Amino acid sequence: MDPSSPPRILAVEDNSETRLLLQHLLQTSFEVRVVSGVDEALDAVEETAYDVFLLDINLSEQRTGTDLLRLLRDNRSFQTVPAIALTAYAMPGDEETFLEAGFDHYVSKPFTLSDLTSAIEKTLRSVES
Repeated sequence: MDPSSPPRILAVEDNSETRLLLQHLLQTSFEVRVVSGVDEALDAVEETAYDVFLLDINLSEQRTGTDLLRLLRDNRSFQTVPAIALTAYAMPGDEETFLEAGFDHYVSKPFTLSDLTSAIEKTLRSVES
């Protein structure tokens, strides 16, 4: 990661309003690209290197954010890019489930700008150390 440029975030979210919200909240501090699904995300990572993946869990009935993370981790180029689960799952044990699935952090919906930036900054710090 180039310290002179803002971290690059790939956010994958199927809900159009949440996509707009993510773009709006993150664009002042990060270089952010927001896409709506697994195929768009896979295309995006081939075009640009990202510092963090922010993945919604419920992307579609066919493929989830956890499925996307597995596909990304199968590619050697993306094995070390940290990923944050963004999800409405907020029951006891859900966070642990996503961490065990390979996510580095977890943000539950509804979220605030502080929730997002805190998770992204913690994730980036853990990669640097």
